[in-house]
Amino acid sequence: MKMSCSSPSTSEIKSKLLAHITQALQADGGRLLILAKPLARRAQVYTYGLQPQTTTPIEKNSVWQDILYTEATNDRASNLPDPIDRIAERQLLKPLFAAFGNVGIESLLILPLRSDRQCIGCLTLFRSAPIPPQAARWTDEELKLAQSLAAELYLAVMAQRVAQMCGNRAYYDVLTGLPNRLLFSQLLTLELAKIPGDSEVLATIFLGLDRFKNINDGISYRFGDRLLQLIAERLKNTLDDRAIVGRWGGDEFAILIPALADRAAVNIIADRVLQCFDLPFMFDRNFANLKTNSLYIKSSMGIAIATSRGQDSQTLLKHADAALDRAKHNGRNNYEIYSTPTYHLTPVGATSVAEHRLQLEHMLDSVCAGLAGRAIDDRQLLLHYQPQIDIHTGKISGIEALLRCQDLYAKLINPADFIPIAEETGSILPMGEWVIRTACKQKKSWQDRGFGNFPIAVNFSVKQLQDRHLIETIIEILAETGLAPAALEVEITESIAIKDLDLAIAILESLREIGVKISLDDFGTGYSSLAILKYLPLDRLKIDRSFIRELHANTVDAGIVRTIVNLGHELNLKVVAEGVETVEQLEFLRSINCDTVQGFLFSRPLPAAELETTIAKGSYWQHPSSHPYN
Repeated sequence: MKMSCSSPSTSEIKSKLLAHITQALQADGGRLLILAKPLARRAQVYTYGLQPQTTTPIEKNSVWQDILYTEATNDRASNLPDPIDRIAERQLLKPLFAAFGNVGIESLLILPLRSDRQCIGCLTLFRSAPIPPQAARWTDEELKLAQSLAAELYLAVMAQRVAQMCGNRAYYDVLTGLPNRLLFSQLLTLELAKIPGDSEVLATIFLGLDRFKNINDGISYRFGDRLLQLIAERLKNTLDDRAIVGRWGGDEFAILIPALADRAAVNIIADRVLQCFDLPFMFDRNFANLKTNSLYIKSSMGIAIATSRGQDSQTLLKHADAALDRAKHNGRNNYEIYSTPTYHLTPVGATSVAEHRLQLEHMLDSVCAGLAGRAIDDRQLLLHYQPQIDIHTGKISGIEALLRCQDLYAKLINPADFIPIAEETGSILPMGEWVIRTACKQKKSWQDRGFGNFPIAVNFSVKQLQDRHLIETIIEILAETGLAPAALEVEITESIAIKDLDLAIAILESLREIGVKISLDDFGTGYSSLAILKYLPLDRLKIDRSFIRELHANTVDAGIVRTIVNLGHELNLKVVAEGVETVEQLEFLRSINCDTVQGFLFSRPLPAAELETTIAKGSYWQHPSSHPYN
């Protein structure tokens, strides 16, 4: 049976559709529930054939409620529906046993009308008690047909709903006449459900105007509104009839382009949209302050692509928004196509930059609340440790403790994502104290077990240097853990020190007085490298990895590294090279008498338990196979 996707317009048509479906699936009765659409007063229920005897709609039972209001995953959506072959065996249906039993209904099948996250109702089919009883069971062929018919019914209802919205001016933007956010979202949902498989792709584009606020503030809001109208008109003229252009809000437009042949077609359209902004927009009269009636403005776009039926509109819109943020970050007047990031805060796809940040802030707040109650465990914060190797002996001469943070799904979060937010929100202070305390405890444990007398290094942020209780906190932690001050090393970067050089000097001198060692990290990348060396009390210089990455003999980087090593030795400082990954880099550093090396050639940052095995082996030179490039 093939069902048309044309929009049902009356209750009679919907009732006839229900009758055809019930008969096609050899059921004795059926019910069609259509949930309330926007602005509707109540849900609609259509019935055909055998029905349970009850005054309360059966859809209020938890079995139906769970199906209607629980979001389905893509996996669940792709499975066959789960029939209830014997109603009497399903305890959740106990309140309805009499309603079904009195009319002889033995089994039922519930089919949600949904496209992934959006459910608009459900279809329920009944079968009476047959002879023999097993005849009531639904075959796989019948379940596949039922699922297909439910999908067609979803399309029909959605098409009717969208058609009604398209005829209602309340769903259009007053200024531009374009579909507003609500209508655009419904149109996108409908088009996603109609994707014919893997033969076509659908593109959703968020378009944001670059520096539109300058026009509103510098000229007037009236001219800004007129510009939005001109842009809406130009976008519609640039794109063909298949495209749907909507006003998302403010200076953002949304574009939906269905039925594209492939991803290459998406790039062609994106280029065409950007090019339509190459010509100025013409106004009816001159701007008094610009003495012209034309105005140029550029745009940035974020694009998300759907390649198969079942992808939901909400996630696709988030992807487009995330891509737009990236396009603006990368210089504007361009476009970015969304690609899956290497890290997710949630298990479902990516989030927009704003939501990503909100989730990070919430997680960091939770971490800090746990720190206040001393309730942190390895599922939230943890330290990884990377050894620093004496270049002449191959033995560990120090270990750097590196902060790591995991989300609720035990996935590591990129430090570049969470540390700047922690600094901005102040979370870095309790987290930094936790790092110092945990590193000192671990170092004392290693020391007590005879794992060496090397120092352990922790990194300081600007906020930590500005903390008036910092010195007091470190003294307290050293006393609490029983670790000698000389076994702790503090690392700061040039950029941190230069923000408030007087404060940095005062703090570091206080640390030096109690015996803590100090190193300057990322040396060579700051603005005042040589001037800083004159004032800061230091024990070690760490050469930034950017100089090591392209390190070959007779190169500019080689000359810079050689100069830094010589400079450090002239100032009686030990020199550490970070980011050493190849034997060639190691041999060059050894030839210029660098003191210490650190990098993936020897070990990536490891949890304490894994590093202990490596420490126990002694010299790194004796075990080259234990240091893979990773």
